[in-house]
Amino acid sequence: MNKKKPLIGLIGASVLAGGAYAFVRNIYGGSKFLDSYVDKVSKIDVNSTFELEEDGYYAIRKTDNKPFRVLQLTDIHIGGGYLSRHEDMQALRIVQRAIASTKPDLIVVTGDIACAKAHISLSRNNLNCFRILTNLLENIGIPYAITFGNHDADGRCIYKRRELADYVSKREHSLMVETEKTEGITGFSNYLVKLRNKNGKLNSVIYMLDSNEYIKVEQKKTYDYIHKDQVEWYASETIRINSEEGRNVPSHLFFHIPLREYNDAWNAVINADKSAEYYYGSRDEAISCSKSDSELFDKVLELDSTKGIFCGHDHLNDFSVSYKGIRLTYGQGIDCLLYAKNLSEHKGATLLKIHKNGDFEIKGKKHR
Repeated sequence: MNKKKPLIGLIGASVLAGGAYAFVRNIYGGSKFLDSYVDKVSKIDVNSTFELEEDGYYAIRKTDNKPFRVLQLTDIHIGGGYLSRHEDMQALRIVQRAIASTKPDLIVVTGDIACAKAHISLSRNNLNCFRILTNLLENIGIPYAITFGNHDADGRCIYKRRELADYVSKREHSLMVETEKTEGITGFSNYLVKLRNKNGKLNSVIYMLDSNEYIKVEQKKTYDYIHKDQVEWYASETIRINSEEGRNVPSHLFFHIPLREYNDAWNAVINADKSAEYYYGSRDEAISCSKSDSELFDKVLELDSTKGIFCGHDHLNDFSVSYKGIRLTYGQGIDCLLYAKNLSEHKGATLLKIHKNGDFEIKGKKHR
């Protein structure tokens, strides 16, 4: 009997097992290919600071008298696996270039960070997608606010929205919080961020809302919406802040799935209805809102504080219109993975510039 054969077989099996482990670790859990890029991203200095205030929410304070710059990123769709590594790299580069070219005081991400689908990326590890993006944002060093989209924990993803929220809220520059006011409310990314001028005066409030995932309407799966308890939270916080300040403080809302009023607004624009005013962009696919009505827009009109609403979700829509006095804007999508070939004219980010007196401007920023 040749004693070397079992030894050689054992060594061979060990090598194969080690190789298989490395393959699974780097492919299923995420690629070093992306990490090597993220690790080289440098910090970007901006003229603002942030701190947690007594009410449990973060505030960003300007250190100069220039306007606030809020950069919306949406539908980044990181696959986080071997099959999507090149598309993921393209998306990360767009994110980095968009931030470097605008140097915002706040980065807002309106959902669909992850697209962890095994048949697309060879990974179901959606938390890894969040790890990759937030590592990039942490290296840049600018505070960021994230709310979830319908793909972030859908299907067979490993991690639930609660676990994603726990992870994101613990990152150093993340402004996501869950206070006593939001515990138990539908969704896992409902919170606000205050913007303060250099002198400490409250300039504006940024509301982050979780538009959730899917529901069944008449036994058919459709997109979810912003629920009544979320609307009530938004209303109570708006009333509280306005009461404390003795005035109506301007605010802007950010979430993923558009309201049905986006469809009403676009129809009003193309019909030359006086209730709507066109600013920029196009509607190149159907507006995929929920079939259920949210009470949010009516509450916005009633409270008369919110000036702008921003969403993502529909990658081929990037219009910005005013409807009944409220600016409704689609963020420029970044997706390089799902239906990226159709996105050449839409890829980018959206810049909200807010002046000292609360007046604002919105501009789509194209990046490829």
